[in-house]
Amino acid sequence: MTQSIEYKRILVATDFSPPASAALQQAVWIATATGASVDVLHTIPSFQRLAPSVTGPEVGFQLDFLVNEGESLEDLEAEAVRDAEVKMRRMMEQIPDPVMLRPAVQIGEAYAEITLSVLREGYDLVLVGTRGLAPWEQFLVGSTAKRLIRNCPSSVWIVKAEHFAPPKTILAATDFSEASRKAVMEGLMIAEHVDATLHLIHVVDSNDVPEDLISHIPKGSSLKQEIIKEATERLDDFVETLPVDRARIQTHLLWGTPWQEIQHAVKDIGADLVVIGTVGRSGIVGLLLGNTAEKLLDVCDCSILTTKPDNFRSPLHSGN
Repeated sequence: MTQSIEYKRILVATDFSPPASAALQQAVWIATATGASVDVLHTIPSFQRLAPSVTGPEVGFQLDFLVNEGESLEDLEAEAVRDAEVKMRRMMEQIPDPVMLRPAVQIGEAYAEITLSVLREGYDLVLVGTRGLAPWEQFLVGSTAKRLIRNCPSSVWIVKAEHFAPPKTILAATDFSEASRKAVMEGLMIAEHVDATLHLIHVVDSNDVPEDLISHIPKGSSLKQEIIKEATERLDDFVETLPVDRARIQTHLLWGTPWQEIQHAVKDIGADLVVIGTVGRSGIVGLLLGNTAEKLLDVCDCSILTTKPDNFRSPLHSGN
């Protein structure tokens, strides 16, 4: 291998939906290729904590629907745990050797339990589907996938339901930050394992013009030309620092709004995986690439792998 990044411990979050099944299958081939271990986690919300926090006739009706006559919320939680354990055992029976899975069922908010598991166990990668089928999903505020993008310190692979096979075309985005470099390195590692084509894209944000560049524009040259020229040089220099044959990478330099241009590029090249960092040049979580990743999650049909820099500290860290 030419890359220094490898996955050693993988966590798959499952709610037994089709996207979750796709996430598990992705984890199986990654583990087979890298020798990583795989743990599977299913989370069940605490109905006892949830009930006092929700109000309104519609919610009350939904809670009544979930709880049978004479059954308490505590009984409902216990029943949900037993049901999940049965589904876990059936799921394990379908996984081929030599991949060994360790199942776990926890009660709590999905994104928080996943993130805390990463903090405790040191997982390198989390795989999760994009939608849930459990009836209590309607009570949960926000998207589990987006919350993981913001809070989980490991790489997070958000799998679309239709993507069961290893990726064949990978698009990695860079803004030349260390966070995006790590994303590109992970994209290269995955591409090498499955012999996929890797496209490297840099989008010059039309709303982000460096002040020092404006003062150095030669007479007779347009601002856009100078920005494109500088970006081209930086992209070439960035590629030269990567520990891989330049011929294995196809580069793209675009102008516009990053998430929109990446979305268009995904369609143009037929990418089935986008790899992107979630802390950009500013160093502030979610300000640059984080926002781009979340927007891509909403508009792209392909799976998305997000990465964090090594020094990222989760807001859920016990020290906060």
